[in-house]
Amino acid sequence: MELGKYNRARVEEIMPQGYYLELETGGRVLLPGKKEEFTLEEGEVLDVFVYMDSEDRPIATLDKPYATVGEFAVLEVKDVNRIGAFLDWGLNKDLFLPYKQQLGELRRGDRCVVFILEDEKSNRIVATEKIKSFLDPDTSELHLGQKVQLAAYEVSRDHIDFLVDYRYTGRLMVTPNTPRIYIGDTMVGYIQRFTEDGKITLNLTPVGYKGIMKSESPAAVMQKLEEAGGFLPYGDHSDPEEIRREFGMSKKTFKKILGTLFREGKIVLGDDGFRSTR
Repeated sequence: MELGKYNRARVEEIMPQGYYLELETGGRVLLPGKKEEFTLEEGEVLDVFVYMDSEDRPIATLDKPYATVGEFAVLEVKDVNRIGAFLDWGLNKDLFLPYKQQLGELRRGDRCVVFILEDEKSNRIVATEKIKSFLDPDTSELHLGQKVQLAAYEVSRDHIDFLVDYRYTGRLMVTPNTPRIYIGDTMVGYIQRFTEDGKITLNLTPVGYKGIMKSESPAAVMQKLEEAGGFLPYGDHSDPEEIRREFGMSKKTFKKILGTLFREGKIVLGDDGFRSTR
């Protein structure tokens, strides 16, 4: 069975304490509940979330947690004791955030950004605030001006680091106009630029090509072409990272835009790049 994830299962046996399910990946697990609560029949196939109960036994539920193993989430602290914190993740049993996996003092009602994983030693599902090693460094599918979901996980006087689309990391530089932001705050943001090493710089207001239009639009490419004198040395031969730095989009998107402009008769494609027909 896959702990902390959804599993496909078949109702094998109906008992007074609930339903015993046979998991597609192997194993047997109990879905607690009275017959009046569910209308399941023997042989019925369904998807259930499998986790550990208070006695560390695998158990199934039809409830949906806010996030599963292998995902990031912003969760509220329900309780704290000397060994760790307990987070509300949408299930009857709270998610454990061990003391050693915390980055600072937590109190009841705080919101924290965590990654959910299965502990290798105990096989328990736990959370960690030490999320940096789980972030995706490959930002090649992102583009300038893109609207993204943000969750603040590190706040300092000069900058704020955000979880971007619950997958990447990005940085917002603090200015006098930046609103007060706390860890766990969520909001919409926009990709302002990429640094040479691929890191994301963020803005809280829409970012267009030179503040006029979105960088992924054909009009933005044409404007850049006109500003370059009618010729740009980019095409099929260009490196994807070079395309992203220059145009703020993936090479796949760039090629689609060139195809559109070519069909509209606005550019001519060549081995050395592309030219304007104007």
